[in-house]
Amino acid sequence: MSIRDCALPPRDALLKPVLPLKIVAPLVLGIIASLAIALYAEFGFRRLEAANRQVAVALEMQAALFELLTLIVDAETGQRGYLLTGREEYLQPYSSAAPKIENAMNRARELLVGQGTLDQRNALSRINALVGKKMAELESTIALRQQGDQATAQALIDTGIGRRTMDSIRAEVGGLTATHKRQLDEATRRWASDVDYARLSMEAITGLTVLLLVIVWLLMRRDAKYREDRRQSMQEDKERLEVLIEERTAALSELSNYLQVVREEEKSKLARDLHDELGGIMVSAKMDVGWVEKRLKTSDPEASAKLSRAQQALDDGVQIKRRIIEELRPTLLDNLGLSAALEWQVHEICDAAGLKSTIETPSDDSAIPPPVAIALYRILQEALTNIIKYAHAKHVQVDLGVSADNVSLVIEDDGVGIPHKAQTDKLSHGIAGMRQRVRALHGEFSIERAADGGTMIEVNIPLGAGAGPETAKVPDSVDR
Repeated sequence: MSIRDCALPPRDALLKPVLPLKIVAPLVLGIIASLAIALYAEFGFRRLEAANRQVAVALEMQAALFELLTLIVDAETGQRGYLLTGREEYLQPYSSAAPKIENAMNRARELLVGQGTLDQRNALSRINALVGKKMAELESTIALRQQGDQATAQALIDTGIGRRTMDSIRAEVGGLTATHKRQLDEATRRWASDVDYARLSMEAITGLTVLLLVIVWLLMRRDAKYREDRRQSMQEDKERLEVLIEERTAALSELSNYLQVVREEEKSKLARDLHDELGGIMVSAKMDVGWVEKRLKTSDPEASAKLSRAQQALDDGVQIKRRIIEELRPTLLDNLGLSAALEWQVHEICDAAGLKSTIETPSDDSAIPPPVAIALYRILQEALTNIIKYAHAKHVQVDLGVSADNVSLVIEDDGVGIPHKAQTDKLSHGIAGMRQRVRALHGEFSIERAADGGTMIEVNIPLGAGAGPETAKVPDSVDR
């Protein structure tokens, strides 16, 4: 399987329109029709609102005119009772109705200002004049009676002026009431018509809305099916890609592990060759030079001095050979175990750099397999190198722990701390190498920056991870 086999659908297929024109056109027309019906319904509601206002004004006007007539009758009743009896308490209806008549006239006048016609306003003006005439007639008769001239007051009543004025008021009020009744009937008919139109509009909008909802539901079903098919296709492609990536990652991990094993084997072989061949040659040369030096010590002091310097150079070469062998394959790791090798490495590197160090190791590390041991040794070696180069630390703490099924290594320093981007930087080969070593042994690797400065590296590897192929070992007889 290749990545090309898992490619996504062509771009043209992704850009294919979901809704064809034969579905979009009815949908657009339905929306336009809905807007037109809604606009018509809005006009109907406005007409209905105007009719409601006209009905309300007509009813209120009729109520105001009826109240006006009632108040005038009450005033006239009070006037008659007072004229007949002369007792002041009979003037109570008159005294109570007089100010209310003015309020009723003002209320009727306000109603006709915004809604009344010119004829209605003229009729109201005539009613106002007649009411004023009637009230003046009532006031005159009451004043005459109060002055004790009952005969004159009765004679004024007998002239019929008050009755004729009252009849004129009733006639004008009746005419104005009839006008408002006609307006009320007309507004009521228009209101009923507008209600019918509004009902039809709502039914039409409801029907069209249901139709559009059905269309939208069908389109959503179609779109959902299309998207589900796309999702399933992309999910299948994703699963194929994930399988492919897992296979390639596993292959790369196995290759990396294999290369590390081969690298350690090559280092071990090179260390063994250096010890067996170069070591033997240098020891032999050192013995021969020593023998010659003894023979020439008395006969040729100058040559003896040269041979002494050659002897010193051979000693330095042997030391260099030993250091190279230790770097290629630590003999302590094979002879004394991981704890001793780590302690030697920490003190060797930190003492040379003037760095204080503390290390804690278990008393028994025999359960640690060789592949795990060499991996932890190399991780500590790389970590100490980075600390000395970049951390500017003053103290290093190393803890090695072994449990029944797990081995852990914790490295802490009090330096400046690792930059956040360095933890995931692809070019950070040292961290990547440590992480890959742990991953190859199915372990866990973490590197974190402490809040108060410094860096902590933590490694956890299951002891069963050492069941793989072991790296080559140098012989126990390697010269230390």
